[in-house]
Amino acid sequence: MLLAALVLLAACSNSDPGTEEEPFDTAGPGVFVLCEGNFNAGNATLSYYDPDSHTVENAVFYRANDRRLGDTGQSITLHSGTAYIAVENSGIIWAIDATTFRVRGQLTTGQTQHMTNPRYIHFVSDTRAYVTDLYAPYITVFNPQTMEYCASIATEQPAAYGYCSTEHLVQYGTEVFTNCWSYSNKLLVVDTQHEVVTDSICLSSWQPKSMVLDARGKLWVVTDGGYATDEDSFSDNIPHLYRIDAATHTIEMDQALDTDEGSVELATSPDGTVLYLINNDVYRMDITASHVPVRPFITAERGNNGLRHKLYGIGVNPANGELYIADAVDYSQAGIVRRYTADGTLIDQFRVGINPNGFAFK
Repeated sequence: MLLAALVLLAACSNSDPGTEEEPFDTAGPGVFVLCEGNFNAGNATLSYYDPDSHTVENAVFYRANDRRLGDTGQSITLHSGTAYIAVENSGIIWAIDATTFRVRGQLTTGQTQHMTNPRYIHFVSDTRAYVTDLYAPYITVFNPQTMEYCASIATEQPAAYGYCSTEHLVQYGTEVFTNCWSYSNKLLVVDTQHEVVTDSICLSSWQPKSMVLDARGKLWVVTDGGYATDEDSFSDNIPHLYRIDAATHTIEMDQALDTDEGSVELATSPDGTVLYLINNDVYRMDITASHVPVRPFITAERGNNGLRHKLYGIGVNPANGELYIADAVDYSQAGIVRRYTADGTLIDQFRVGINPNGFAFK
């Protein structure tokens, strides 16, 4: 029995024997790049970029903690000097020091009632945070200071192909909007004072993938249009861009986009007056515009085979408006991050891990 216990303990450990924890001290400004890795491969990584010196350190979570980040790094969010990383397929949220990259705490599926595959994190206050889920029809509430489970908010979403997903979280006043991505066409509205779902918004297109709030209180939502399943064809794969009044929950604009070859994502300028859209290429538009421009702002690179690289994520530095574009290339090799000025001039580019998908600015 003792031998079996020792074998089990060794199998469950994320650490590699003989590897030493590496000290980091990154007191200045920097950019975290979360790299999703490949599903079921356990190769999610975290990179850190210094914009002043133009240097990048890869795999910093592993190097600082002598343990692997996990399987499928979904999102990273900074709050009060701590970076919170949702690792979806591993069912864990890490809290790490934003300067040393050392683990401060963690929240796992076994510590909660309903969390299964955590996706995105939103901070309602210093002691209350929401995390969405890929499968569970619940939004998990936890205390980010203690990393303790607090409650679950039932979304009451019916399962479709096994999914009841919620994704991004955007707050307007006391309401938080969340998009139901997998096989759904709904946005849900959560009352943060009572922590219940009070309303939903149905879209004409399927699978709302990304959301942002602009300076005028308008909620911008982009769908990916759905995709084929093993059982049948699901939707038409035509993305749509929506503008919704956050105060009244009224859809004000609905524009069909080009069929996406990879991912669709949204971001805004620091003052919330400019919208950035990834739809194969990168588009930029004023929030007062009535449609997406015909010509892209930044064009995706093409490989030697002529195929377009897969743009997989976008971040805007809140300090200076610089854009960071994550290029997954072909989803199997080390990804590329390109840094641009606000007017689209390339400043720098560097290699990171597999499938870079998100940024956090320190």
